[in-house]
Amino acid sequence: MAKKPIKKKKTDFSNIRKKFSSKEKYKEQKYFDLGEAFQKATGIPGPAMGQINMMLGHSDTGKTTALIQAAVDAQKKGILPIFIITEQKFSFEHAKQMGLKTDYVEEIDETTGEVTGYWDGFLLYKLGFDYIEQAFEYVTEVLDGQKEGEIPHDILFCWDSIGTIPCKMSFDGKGGNQHTARTISEKWGMGMAQRITSSRKESSPYTNTMIFVNQPWVELPDNPFSQPKIQPKGGQSIYLSCALVFLFGNQKNAGISKLSATNKGRKVNFAIRTKVGIHKNHMNGLGYADCRILATTHGFIEDDKKAIEDYKGVQKEYWSEIFENVGDGIVDFEIEDDETYIETPVEYSDK
Repeated sequence: MAKKPIKKKKTDFSNIRKKFSSKEKYKEQKYFDLGEAFQKATGIPGPAMGQINMMLGHSDTGKTTALIQAAVDAQKKGILPIFIITEQKFSFEHAKQMGLKTDYVEEIDETTGEVTGYWDGFLLYKLGFDYIEQAFEYVTEVLDGQKEGEIPHDILFCWDSIGTIPCKMSFDGKGGNQHTARTISEKWGMGMAQRITSSRKESSPYTNTMIFVNQPWVELPDNPFSQPKIQPKGGQSIYLSCALVFLFGNQKNAGISKLSATNKGRKVNFAIRTKVGIHKNHMNGLGYADCRILATTHGFIEDDKKAIEDYKGVQKEYWSEIFENVGDGIVDFEIEDDETYIETPVEYSDK
């Protein structure tokens, strides 16, 4: 006798979906605007809001220029930029030249006569960190302050730079790179990364973004046919959590050249030619890999003669000051292009 087929119970799939599928809604994905030249070079306006981003590259390749440009755009959008300065090379004077709304203010204590100076404006900043645990504690303190209503603003964290500060054990002379990498992995992975990305939920009253500037080390090839690979300092934990990683310069070295301006015998370097591309993209998978762009004192411009001539015209007052022209304000200078690529010291490792 033939067996009768077992009849499967028909279930309304909508009931399954209601029980087992998430109903969480997320805010529309937006980006910080780093300018037309940057978007043409990379295919993306800039770092993704509500996400974790990284500017990766060798020294003097335009990473901090991109970071400052994002902070400038954040101010325009009413988003509070918070600078976490761990490399101690950051210049607020340069940031102001690029358009950051800030002024240096000095206050005198009437009791002691002590003069205290600080950068004022719609921004916060913290420096003087000795080891990385202190920086992570500061981020936690800020996020807690936002949660308690003390900082009622969307936040852009601008960290410059994550790979240059040791953990406490290394600071005390008892550890090394592996200890620092493990500390970063533990501190960042214990909820801090999630506190940034979970702000994308519609239920979150604020949107928080993190941008890390990071220098690399170069992993040597394991066979004669492979190429050196760029790796982020401080381990892989932050890199893996990033939605976007922008690569500045070459993988093996900085690969930059400089443009200079000459007027009446005086020569000034005013821009670096660098490569910029998308090293990792978990937003839409797109993006150019190795376009060239010029990083100037005032931000990015396209790498062509017209963009340079336009830049000369827009920044007439700046050029007059640089060349100390006290006449009619017209500076007649020539652009010299040094196509020789500059190699900066690179940290190599076979593993």
